[in-house]
Amino acid sequence: MKKKVVIVGILFMMVFVLWGCNNVDDSKTVTVVDMVGDTVEVPKSPQKVAVIARAAADMMIGFGLADSVDGIYYSVLDNPWVEFIYPNIDDFYSYDYNESAELFLSREVDLILAPEQYIAEGLRDSGLNAITVSLYGNPNYDDYMFYLADLINQIWPETDNIVNQWKTELNFTLDEITNGLDSEEIDTRSIYYVRGDKDRGIGYTDTGGSLLQTVYETYFKMEYIGSSFESNKPSAEEIMLRNPDVIVIGGKFQNKLIDDINTLEPYRLLSAVTQNQVHNIPIGFVMWEQNSVVLPIFISDQANKLYPDLFDYDISDLTKTSFETYFNITLTDEQISYMLNGLSPNGSQMYN
Repeated sequence: MKKKVVIVGILFMMVFVLWGCNNVDDSKTVTVVDMVGDTVEVPKSPQKVAVIARAAADMMIGFGLADSVDGIYYSVLDNPWVEFIYPNIDDFYSYDYNESAELFLSREVDLILAPEQYIAEGLRDSGLNAITVSLYGNPNYDDYMFYLADLINQIWPETDNIVNQWKTELNFTLDEITNGLDSEEIDTRSIYYVRGDKDRGIGYTDTGGSLLQTVYETYFKMEYIGSSFESNKPSAEEIMLRNPDVIVIGGKFQNKLIDDINTLEPYRLLSAVTQNQVHNIPIGFVMWEQNSVVLPIFISDQANKLYPDLFDYDISDLTKTSFETYFNITLTDEQISYMLNGLSPNGSQMYN
């Protein structure tokens, strides 16, 4: 009787395996909906990708797809942390923001991750595979926290395990923040973000629809005043009129801008400055305030700074673990300190 059971089991397994072989998804393309709602058929697991969208570079490398990257937008590469984290930086072509179709055709790229819809549409009109990966959501970023990771996973199914691990980390962090703040009576404070990837002064920010608006308003119960400005370059008068309770500054010029806001009039008279509520945002492979593999740590870091009485995450330990997991690099305590303080890998300022 036992032999019959074994034989039946073997036959069942053979049928199952044969059925599985006949039902393997061996398609060479996948249909995706990009971040502006365009439905596009793209190659599955493409091997030569131009990553022009800044938001995608960090995740492509962190999710183990470096060998599939042909090139990256030059401003991402113009960051000493990139070469430190990924020493084979010379393998990447340095792309401008809006390159010609002829260049992509000559480089025989399989897919282009474009930063804006009009760029992707123009490239598709030229016969190239292109999708839009935007820094902004429509109408906001609430539904896009996991979107880029899911999009990468859809195009490269082999990233399933690492993407799910990252999503679990982000879900856990967001749940902790939400539960922690929901249990408290929180007064709504206003927050202003200074975008320091370029040296454009205190009056350079992100307006509505950004990841930061969702992080600060949806999860930290704050008022993101950037969404109230008509332009991403508000005047000093507009900023002073809003007089934010908290100011956060990111990018490679962050330390210069922090010095400026503490010393220059009229900004040094802002409530956030006089109340010592000006905080930096760390920078690694990309600015932490972008959607990247360090997004869970960015949110934890901001929780510590915005609500120090409620949260006390070990950001150094989280950073060490994250970079070991996603970039296969072990950072020293000193290097982590530099990263958290907006400095280069050798401790120098990142601006000239």
